[in-house]
Amino acid sequence: MALKIINPGLFTTVQDLGRYGYESYGFTPAGVMDYESYYLANALLGNDYNCGVLELTLYGITFEVLHSTSMSSAGAEMELTINEEPFDTGTAVDLVKGDIVKFGGVKKGARTYIAFSGGLDLPKELGSYSTHTRSKMGGYKGRVLKAGDILPVKGKTVEHNFPVITKVLTEDTEIRFIPGQQNDRFDSVNKRIFTESEYTLTKDSDRMGCRLEGPAVESADDDDILSEPTQFGSIQVPKNGQPIVLLADRQTAGGYKKIGTVAKVDLPKIAQKKPGEKITFSEVSVDEASQLYKDSLKALTDGSYINTSVNFKNARRRDALSITQLIGG
Repeated sequence: MALKIINPGLFTTVQDLGRYGYESYGFTPAGVMDYESYYLANALLGNDYNCGVLELTLYGITFEVLHSTSMSSAGAEMELTINEEPFDTGTAVDLVKGDIVKFGGVKKGARTYIAFSGGLDLPKELGSYSTHTRSKMGGYKGRVLKAGDILPVKGKTVEHNFPVITKVLTEDTEIRFIPGQQNDRFDSVNKRIFTESEYTLTKDSDRMGCRLEGPAVESADDDDILSEPTQFGSIQVPKNGQPIVLLADRQTAGGYKKIGTVAKVDLPKIAQKKPGEKITFSEVSVDEASQLYKDSLKALTDGSYINTSVNFKNARRRDALSITQLIGG
C-alpha cells in the first residue's frame, strides 16, 4: 500500500511522539506538536500510539492513492476533498486505488494530523519516525515532503472505531505555566507584566519555537545563565524581553533565562495557534498542572470527543456495516 505525493503542502512532515533518550548527545526529540490530535487520529483507526502520521501546517497536501487503505484526520479544520467531493476532517474514510485526496487551507487552527491504517511503513531512526528537518533526521529522508514522494502504508482498509471524532479548537488565549528554573531572577513588577499582558505570535514562529511580541519582560540582571537542558514548553526570555516558547524541534540546551514552563495540557493549544493570534499567560502550581493533564487524558479516553451523530457521507465505502455498527451500537 502506498501514496504518491502530488502537492506537498506548506510544511508537511512525518511525526510520532518523538525520540527520547538521546538529548544528552544533542538529538532533539522532535515529534508531533499537538499530542491530543495525534492520539485521536490514531484512535479513529484503532492504531497503536506509536504509528507515524503526517503533520500538516496551515495548508495541506494532495496525494494519489496507489493501493487501498483507510485514512483518518484530527486537529485543525482543513478543507478536505476526495475526487473533488467534500469531506469533513475528524473522520475515518476508506480510500481505493486511484483516489485523489486533497487537504487545502485551514479553516480553524494551524495543524492537522493524518493517520493511515497500521501507520506509515518507514524505517525508524533512534526508535522514532519523527522528522527533524534541521538535522535531516527521521521521517521521510529527514525532510519535508516533496512532489513525487512515494509513502508506503502498512495496513489495508480497517473497521473504523468511530464515525466522527470532534476536537473543539478553543479560541481561549490563556496558556498556563509553572514557574521556571530562573523565575526568581524576575522581580514582582516584571512577573506581573508577563501574566497581565497579551502577546502576539510572530511570523518567525515555527516547530522550534513560538516567538512572541508584546510588553518586554526584564530580569533583575543582564547576565545569561550557563547553558542547561530545555524542554517542550520552556519559556525563555532573551535580552530583548520578548518571550520564546520552545517547542518540538527546540535545541537541547540553552543559555536564556526561563521564567516558566507551559503546562503540558496547554501545549496542543499553542500548536494550534497561527502567527498573528494572541495568547496570555497564567501561573499554576505543579500539582495543578499535573491534575489538568490527567483530566485531559481522561477526556481522551472516556468518549468526550466522540460524536455519534452520523454524517453518512463520511461512512464512505462502508456499505457492509450496519447502522448500529456505524454509530457504535
